[in-house]
Amino acid sequence: MNSSSIVVLIVVIILIAAAVGSFFLIRAKRRKEMARIDALSPVEREHHDALVEHEAAVKGAEKSHQSEVKARESRMKAAEKALSKAQQIGTTKLAGYRGKDGFINLTGTTIQTAQGTWNLDPSVNAVVDTAGNLATSSRSTFTRVAAGGLLFGPVGAIVGGVAKKGKIHDTRELYLMVEGPDFAGVVTCNPDDGAKVRQFAVAVKQAALNAGNIAGQREHAVAQTFAALDAEKSNLGALTQAAAALEAARNNTGRIDSANRAIEAGRVVLSAPTEGE
Repeated sequence: MNSSSIVVLIVVIILIAAAVGSFFLIRAKRRKEMARIDALSPVEREHHDALVEHEAAVKGAEKSHQSEVKARESRMKAAEKALSKAQQIGTTKLAGYRGKDGFINLTGTTIQTAQGTWNLDPSVNAVVDTAGNLATSSRSTFTRVAAGGLLFGPVGAIVGGVAKKGKIHDTRELYLMVEGPDFAGVVTCNPDDGAKVRQFAVAVKQAALNAGNIAGQREHAVAQTFAALDAEKSNLGALTQAAAALEAARNNTGRIDSANRAIEAGRVVLSAPTEGE
């Protein structure tokens, strides 16, 4: 047996000895307490039993109260979690595209760019095309939005560049344009991203058409879960009853008081002078 094994064996023996010693010590204390109780007078035994009964009742009521507190906390957390989940409906990122000079992210209800976030509705559109085609087909859109909305990306470069005579444009260069009632913008696409960006544009159109349904689902879910949370905040019946039961258990000292009076009466009798003194 090596030194490590010997050390382990010694530690195990010490732990076993400590456990055995504790067992016998507790057992001896218990026997001593039982002997003390057996030696009590009837009135003292009644007082002891009354104290034990009261302590057990209070502990039971405390346990029930604490259990109800934890149950209500659990219900509140579940209701708050459900409300938070309802508020997140339609906010998860569905798709995104990052080009040479910007990014556009799509959720179930919004379009997100570095310049801002806009709500989706059926009027929101996404187009993938060359600079020349966009400048021709979307010039009115850019002009309208510039008057009261927000333009982002190389909009001016596209419109102005195409207007210059003799300027040669790379026919492979594509742009992603997104437009809505109060915004319009362009992101320059990487040359090899044609299929990817067109797929993203389709996703934008589909999400725009369905955004109203998603927003309605969120509104309905939020209303329901908020009402459930509000109801749970007011649901104090069981907790109030448990608190009242605990208070009643603590105040229920009738048997102890009666035993105390009996002990006090016995002391008075013992201290009273006997006949002939």
